[in-house]
Amino acid sequence: MHRGWIGLSIVGVITISCALFPPAAGTDTPRPATITPTATATWTPTPSGPCEATTAVDITVYSRPSHVADVFGVLSAGSVQSLSAQTGDGWFGFDPGVAQAANIGSFRLRWVNQADVSLSGDCGSLPVVWAPPVGVCFDMPMEDVDVHADADAASAVVIVLHVEEFAAVLGISGTGWAKVDLGPGNTGSSLVGWVDQATLNMNGPCGSLPIVS
Repeated sequence: MHRGWIGLSIVGVITISCALFPPAAGTDTPRPATITPTATATWTPTPSGPCEATTAVDITVYSRPSHVADVFGVLSAGSVQSLSAQTGDGWFGFDPGVAQAANIGSFRLRWVNQADVSLSGDCGSLPVVWAPPVGVCFDMPMEDVDVHADADAASAVVIVLHVEEFAAVLGISGTGWAKVDLGPGNTGSSLVGWVDQATLNMNGPCGSLPIVS
């Protein structure tokens, strides 16, 4: 009888002791792992392919890069036009694909404004070109032309305009000569002189040149 009671008591003590004793000192208590979110890199694709302008509505095409330039035509809504040059101030040029044997360089281009179209492709790589200003008539001779100091064939030749060079036309003498300013042209000269009016190959608003002396 006494042994059974003692045995039961020991068992009871052992059971109670297991419930009351805390974890041994120095034992780490497991904790949930802390996950630090990592930044997700963003990737912007580099534009590629030909630069094209798409129109949502009918837009005006200009002969020179300005809204006050002469109108060349209209691109209808839904048109997609390949572009070949830009001015650096929001104008994009393209060759209209019409006969222009007498025109050179950017004189061959027609212009749309970036605000009027949706651009796609690698437009940033288009060359930035000089474009003829509005309101200026230019002469680009079809052959070498002497530029004289005066409206007289006997006067000194100050420079020769070569093929693919051009100069601004200031007006005509009324006696068969045209006054030209090489400053706005591509010769690198700033001289003003006279050329035989019969040699003129003009581009721009040249229909009502003033009489000059």
